[in-house]
Amino acid sequence: MLLTRQSRKPTTGQLKMASMIDVVFLLLIFFMCTSSFRGQENDLPTRLPQVGAARDGLHGDFEPIRIQVSKVHAGVLVTCAGRPCQSFDGLVEHLEAMRRIADLPVIIEGQDAVPFRHMVAALDACYRADLRRVAFAARGGGP
Repeated sequence: MLLTRQSRKPTTGQLKMASMIDVVFLLLIFFMCTSSFRGQENDLPTRLPQVGAARDGLHGDFEPIRIQVSKVHAGVLVTCAGRPCQSFDGLVEHLEAMRRIADLPVIIEGQDAVPFRHMVAALDACYRADLRRVAFAARGGGP
């Protein structure tokens, strides 16, 4: 008895595309159903100054409250209407006293080298003093 060897042709691998497409659609539906659409959490509700906007006449005869945040060797110097504040809690007390006189807009001026967290702390102080009309302005490098 003579055994002959049969030659087999190598088969090429094939992908089952129908099942892969089903899995992709199931994943798409899953992610669409489980995603949540919220506003950005890092939005700060402020009005930035417009280019060429007039600085006077913002609120009758009163000037807006100006908060300057400057970087010094010991940390950060915060002044409100030209008076230095020891901390951001002191800034809140000063802003609450000024709010009792009139509800004025606030401009937070930050020096270039000041970390942004201090600007946000000044914004938080304005909100704690119930002052909601706040704008940011940039100052030059010097205090």
